[in-house]
Amino acid sequence: MSKRPNLGDIWNWLPVFRAVAETEHLPSAAERLHVTPAAISRTLGLIEDRLGQSLFNRTGKRLVLNGNGRTLLGAVTEAMSSVERGLHALDEDPFLGPVQVSAVGVLTNHYVLPALLELRSEHPALQPELTIMGTREAAAALVRGSLDVAFIYESMTLEGIEVERVGESPSSVYCGRSHPLFDESEPDLEQVLGYPFSVPQVGDTGQVVDGWPSDLSRQIGMRITLLTSNLEVCRSGEFLTVLPDISAKPHVESGELRRFGFDVVPAAELFAAQAHTDDAEHRARGVIDAVKQRAEALAVELRRFRETQ
Repeated sequence: MSKRPNLGDIWNWLPVFRAVAETEHLPSAAERLHVTPAAISRTLGLIEDRLGQSLFNRTGKRLVLNGNGRTLLGAVTEAMSSVERGLHALDEDPFLGPVQVSAVGVLTNHYVLPALLELRSEHPALQPELTIMGTREAAAALVRGSLDVAFIYESMTLEGIEVERVGESPSSVYCGRSHPLFDESEPDLEQVLGYPFSVPQVGDTGQVVDGWPSDLSRQIGMRITLLTSNLEVCRSGEFLTVLPDISAKPHVESGELRRFGFDVVPAAELFAAQAHTDDAEHRARGVIDAVKQRAEALAVELRRFRETQ
């Protein structure tokens, strides 16, 4: 019984065999591989010697594949094609296919959506699917595997879910042009607290989502769910509101809103929660990094805005 040859012994010679097998002509194979015909002939001899079998029928100077040669050529062609497919896959854009993303509140339009649009312009094969979910709903979707990454205002602790801070969103107290305080010269906090506020919904933690400190009482004139609706209430001048600076900024610059400069409301922390899935983990990581970059750029912009008010 002949000893089975070690694949490592002949692996480096297989491209030579394939070139000769496909051309059945030493000079043509030599030209393809940029070596001499003599070198090709020596390598063929080494392969056949190591295998203990001939791979070609030799008629004069002609080489014709025999049965053994055809069997080996089929295996070599299949193996090399597999390697080529693997190398091609490594060269492809890793941001390929769908990525399930959720966000909530100001995160959606000012942070996540712009980041996704920019990422999509750089990686056309990426298919972001953006939905609106609060913390609890997003946590359940991450655990089920129906969501790849969630952008939220509150951290969470769940097995298999990685949470990281991606930035912060500062907020301030604002009023509209027709509000009595709009033209008041430097009103203090006590004066401001003399007027009612329009406030948003209570979040999953039991706190009002505008970040108002629980130990500081204020008058509630209206409760509203959507941030965009609360912005319109503020513009009406009927109530004071706490708004994210990024949402209020263009309206302050147009003269519709006034920002009060005292810092009563702490900045809202922004978090990303990522599910660990083999298929989408890389894409989710790319989305998180894009939102982080967006948050860093906005932090600089908002710092300048607050300094001028």
